[in-house]
Amino acid sequence: MRHQMINDTLYFYFHGDFDNLAVQNVKQLCIDLIHKHKPAVVKMDFEDVSFIDSTGIGFVLARYKQLNKMGARLVLCNLSRANQTLFHMSGVFQILSHERNGVKL
Repeated sequence: MRHQMINDTLYFYFHGDFDNLAVQNVKQLCIDLIHKHKPAVVKMDFEDVSFIDSTGIGFVLARYKQLNKMGARLVLCNLSRANQTLFHMSGVFQILSHERNGVKL
């Protein structure tokens, strides 16, 4: 995972499979970076993610709750068609927005 802070937006760039192992590797770092930077918006870029499982969806929802307590927003970016369908079926888009863009490192 890569990240960058631009103005009031914290960007996370994920790659590969976003499954239990990947979430274990990035969870605490993401929590700490959000706590440190206190962004107004967090954008999670999934352009280079090939697979997301239920652990990945749970991670996204947990970060949504963390940010919501701070009054910040979470936006999912650049989901593949399959991953967008997965998030849609899980009901995530009832509380989160998604977009096709973002700032690349």
